[in-house]
Amino acid sequence: MIIVTVILHRYKRTSQTSVKAREEEERSPSSTGGREVKAGGRRNGLVTRDWWRGGAGLGSGPPLRAVIMGAPGSGKGTVSSRITKHFALKHLSSGDLLRDNMLRGTEIGVLAKTFIDQGKLIPDDVMTRLALHELKNLTQHSWLLDGFPRTLPQAEALDRAYQIDTVINLNVPFEVIKQRLTARWIHPASGRVYNIEFNPPKAVGIDDLTGEPLIQRDDDKPETVVKRLKAYEVQTQPVLEYYQRKGVLETFSGTETDKIWPHVYDFLQTKVPQISGKASVTP
Repeated sequence: MIIVTVILHRYKRTSQTSVKAREEEERSPSSTGGREVKAGGRRNGLVTRDWWRGGAGLGSGPPLRAVIMGAPGSGKGTVSSRITKHFALKHLSSGDLLRDNMLRGTEIGVLAKTFIDQGKLIPDDVMTRLALHELKNLTQHSWLLDGFPRTLPQAEALDRAYQIDTVINLNVPFEVIKQRLTARWIHPASGRVYNIEFNPPKAVGIDDLTGEPLIQRDDDKPETVVKRLKAYEVQTQPVLEYYQRKGVLETFSGTETDKIWPHVYDFLQTKVPQISGKASVTP
């Protein structure tokens, strides 16, 4: 069920009955606390909450605290870059942050590297320290977290420090993602990337410019892709359920990033100011 809740700060005496009815509905156990938008389908209205930033007051409220989630190959990186291009949000990627700290040899970067060198997952407390330390520098900004939180303990730790306003979940079928990733081949010397579906080389398995053979990264091999997707599902499903219970989960389903993006764009227009005054959904 999609619950559309409109919070009004002033209402006339004659509207009290309808407001009370809506409040009763909001407390109803049948409310899922989440919502799904399917790319290409009709949008059934936006969920708005008491921190709504629409209308004339857009941008006048507190900064937006947002998280974006999606499996490897879901288009999360592409959507994130489009969000930061169009909207006044700081994008914080846990992967980029981790690499930067390791390169600079910070205390937490060195600690994280010890786990990576041993082939171990970085513990939740280390990733949480890393993210929260960086977020201290962004207190006056709206931000979009990418890659964190990835586990339930991380989500709970983040919640103790910040109130998350919205979680954008990109729901792309795993079979589609598998086709995307396994179709990717690279020229190792130059880093040129080919995709046999929409950007194939002129000759199968050969780089267009050098004539040298292309390779497939281990991460893009079918058996590895399936393993990564299953691991993602097991790890993040509790996180999605956690945010759904809190009523901040926004799921966007589809098979193509270019069709999902307009719905994400429409949604964020009600939440955070755009960078330019001229609205445009063009990537």
